[in-house]
Amino acid sequence: MRIIVILLSYLAIATAFAPAPVLRSAVTLKMGFFDELFGGAKKAKASHILLKGPNAATQCEKLKFDIYKKAIGRGSAEDGVSGDALMAAFAQTARSKSTCPSKKEGGSLGSFGPGEMVPEFDEVVFKKDVGIIHGPVETQFGSHLILVTNREE
Repeated sequence: MRIIVILLSYLAIATAFAPAPVLRSAVTLKMGFFDELFGGAKKAKASHILLKGPNAATQCEKLKFDIYKKAIGRGSAEDGVSGDALMAAFAQTARSKSTCPSKKEGGSLGSFGPGEMVPEFDEVVFKKDVGIIHGPVETQFGSHLILVTNREE
């Protein structure tokens, strides 16, 4: 009887200091539960341009060149590219060329965590440089150009 009382007391104390349960999607539980539990959670913001078809990767390369050219404008490539100019040129191109419904928002996908996108997308968004156009990145949906605009580690 005494053991049961001790055991129940221990369980009461242990559950009193346990974090409150948080509802998560199955994908988040699968990919990000331990990151969030131990403080390593990440969030990112990105935009993308999706092209489909047999020449999509080649078209992505051309679009990437055109976006940078538009962002540089009359300036010199040696001077670099303004982040605002790059984002504006990317959004304008996404609106006119992307086949994804996100084109209405200039390709913006908003904020998301690991595991919420396909693995090829996560590989770029959570491991590659912010503020650079990456791609073409091939997924089951087609060829993407990805611009990571923000990442919180």
